[in-house]
Amino acid sequence: MCDTVIYLIRHSEQYRDYVYNNNSEKESEINKKIILSIEGEEKARILADKEELKNIELLYSSDYARAVATAKYIAFNNNLTTNIDERLGERKIRNNRSNKSKR
Repeated sequence: MCDTVIYLIRHSEQYRDYVYNNNSEKESEINKKIILSIEGEEKARILADKEELKNIELLYSSDYARAVATAKYIAFNNNLTTNIDERLGERKIRNNRSNKSKR
């Protein structure tokens, strides 16, 4: 029986000066479009070269642009297609904590 190993990787460094000027768009949708910085792209490339990330079989990413951009290097190194799953997006855990503390 083979062990299944799952790696959870946070996206690389985002471009902090990202501005989107369409006021009709929700903040959550704007957040999905934030890209990696130049340094973030380089860090993602270096991350993908780590021994642990060689010879992986499946790759999933949220639909956030910066997560997909981080995953592309791992996908390339392993000759994989990145499976995009919107359920992997950011969670607002802070809100859950504040609700629990009020109980």
